[in-house]
Amino acid sequence: MRYGLSLASETFTPAVEAFDRQMLVLLKRMRKQNINEGSISLKINIELWKQFPVDEHGNEREIFVPVFNHEVSSQLTQKDKQSGKTDQDFVLVIGADGLPAMYSRDTDNLFDMVAKAGNGDA
Repeated sequence: MRYGLSLASETFTPAVEAFDRQMLVLLKRMRKQNINEGSISLKINIELWKQFPVDEHGNEREIFVPVFNHEVSSQLTQKDKQSGKTDQDFVLVIGADGLPAMYSRDTDNLFDMVAKAGNGDA
């Protein structure tokens, strides 16, 4: 019997069924927990084993035997995010020690910052 190598073929029926089941579970959890983002992944690992069976005439033949392992995982995305930015006017300089530092333009002028950096990099 010949089996296709398409996700829609019988070869991958167990993986597709596992994916479908996990997707339904994910959707139910999202509705129950009132979460509006989630994701689901299907990962298929492939191993290809080389074998040398002997036929009825004693001849050895090279064949390749594929093994497909699947994993389905889902994740709920619940974001709690805070954003902000520095509101001062900073200049980035490299100090004499080679490490970066920020200087506020409010307290120093550009020439003072270069002199503090010690190497002229501003």
